[in-house]
Amino acid sequence: MKKLLAIMLIASAPSAFAETVLVDPGPNHMFVGEQFDARVATEVLYEDRPCKLPITEAKNMREYTTTGVAVPMKGCWGRTLGGGVIRILENGMTMRATEAAYVVAQVDKTGAAVVMKSVYDRKNYEPCKRAYQRGQWCLKGQD
Repeated sequence: MKKLLAIMLIASAPSAFAETVLVDPGPNHMFVGEQFDARVATEVLYEDRPCKLPITEAKNMREYTTTGVAVPMKGCWGRTLGGGVIRILENGMTMRATEAAYVVAQVDKTGAAVVMKSVYDRKNYEPCKRAYQRGQWCLKGQD
């Protein structure tokens, strides 16, 4: 019985350190099962980290980071009616997006991540052919 308990604890240990995030889809993190370094994602919406900005609805929001603006910034994000998300940066700027545009990933404490959920299906995409899109995925027949 003790061995069974030990095996269960060891098997569940990696997931105990995992954190669920939404990230912008990118060349190496678009499809379910792809592994990537979450520390280089342009946008990360943390599911489990509370919002730290001094804003009215902070208690209903979560932490957000982005390198997609001129200076890397922290902010907060929350879900809206109709399947959207709103992101509020530390400078007060707000941005809206569709939640389905992001992929859901599990990230471990080292930043290694695996895409767990995505609306993008690899069978509908092919590597882009244009030089400026190298390393990216394009819809089949649209490049």
